[in-house]
Amino acid sequence: MTTPANMRWLIVDRTTGAENHAIDWRFKVGDQVKLRLVNEMDSDHPMHHPFHVHGAGRFLVLSRNDVPESNLVWKDTVLVRTGETVDILLDVSNPGVWMAHCHIAEHHESGMMFSFNVDP
Repeated sequence: MTTPANMRWLIVDRTTGAENHAIDWRFKVGDQVKLRLVNEMDSDHPMHHPFHVHGAGRFLVLSRNDVPESNLVWKDTVLVRTGETVDILLDVSNPGVWMAHCHIAEHHESGMMFSFNVDP
């Protein structure tokens, strides 16, 4: 059984190498940001992760494993399956300090979350 005591879940910014709470993203209202979410198979415990963005805005799923998404619908959560790469377009519309995290409570309690800033 995995618990916060024996498992640490990670979101990693591949550009900076920052993990979880150390990720320092800053956006402005009106930004449209393409993000690539990669759920790698070579982890200690590969599984699906529902990635959720709080309040900063909404996003479109552009593609899964480089296959364009035909059903472009605004979302705040996307399921990133094991071994899958998902490209999203985040439409930043609300100023403040927001957070992104895995929507599985055990995972975000074990570190799989971070806050980011949106300037007016």
